[in-house]
Amino acid sequence: MIEEKRSIELCQDILATRVAQMMAERDNVTPTEAIRKLMATETYGLLLDPESYLHLESAEYILDMYDAERRGDWERWTEA
Repeated sequence: MIEEKRSIELCQDILATRVAQMMAERDNVTPTEAIRKLMATETYGLLLDPESYLHLESAEYILDMYDAERRGDWERWTEA
């Protein structure tokens, strides 16, 4: 059980880092600013919830959710 939890946390960390890198490159902000923006969202909260299984999705998928949330497009966000 502890190994499974560690694996999930590792996936969450890798995905959050990758999404922040993608945001930084796309939005021309620092990686630190990008991770701060990501951490202030419902999308990030869902990523941290192991029962959501969002940690099994791609970074592109999570970035799409982030973008939908930032636009206020909750219909699109809930589809993801």
